Amino acid sequence: MTNIIKFHLVQDFPDTLVLPPLPSKKLIPEWFKKIPPYNEDDWTVKKCVPFIDAMGAGYTLLTHIDIVLYQTPEKEVRIWHSDDKMKELYQRWPPIETHPAKQFPNSPMTGYSMIKYMSPWIIETPPGYSTLFLPPLNRLDLPIVPVVGLVDTDSYFNQVNIPFIHTHMEPDEKKHLIPAGTPMCQVIPFKREEWKSEYTWMEKEPLDKQLVERESVQANRVDWYKREAHHRKKYV
Repeated sequence: MTNIIKFHLVQDFPDTLVLPPLPSKKLIPEWFKKIPPYNEDDWTVKKCVPFIDAMGAGYTLLTHIDIVLYQTPEKEVRIWHSDDKMKELYQRWPPIETHPAKQFPNSPMTGYSMIKYMSPWIIETPPGYSTLFLPPLNRLDLPIVPVVGLVDTDSYFNQVNIPFIHTHMEPDEKKHLIPAGTPMCQVIPFKREEWKSEYTWMEKEPLDKQLVERESVQANRVDWYKREAHHRKKYV
């Protein structure tokens, strides 16, 4: 059975093309595509299937409109608009809000200007499925770092807004453009299941199993995981 994740656009943006969330595999960045599979003495991350699987997992929520932000010397984050049409659109559907710093007392987020992206989408999953909201995985090139959240999107039928930090922003009033279509966060649906943990301590059976696998890997490292252990994930 194929599960269906639904993205409902619930805000009206006249004369504006709103890019829908896309399968993350369609948004692999150019810098990754340019990495060769081998360097002078070994293979590269281009051959690392777990790395690629992470980048292509689930779907990616894209910003729906150009957003220009700046921070005042008082560390207040503000939005800048270039014309009356944009101002009217921002006033009707503000694309960002600030997130009160007092919600993160004595945490690593203290001192950062937390911004909240106001998503125009409701995400709906089948019964029993939740959604994990993550920073775009392995995308250290992006200045947007969302706070991770897990939402039961089968029972919460509402927009999920995304608190984030803009790593380039300083209290210098310099303008920072977040173009429409910028990856905001990666959303990965998953089935809720109960788990329990078990531990083994240097027992013979798992040690023997690991030894056999290690020898097999060492005999032919390149593409071993892809051939012998990988299971294809499909998001369309």
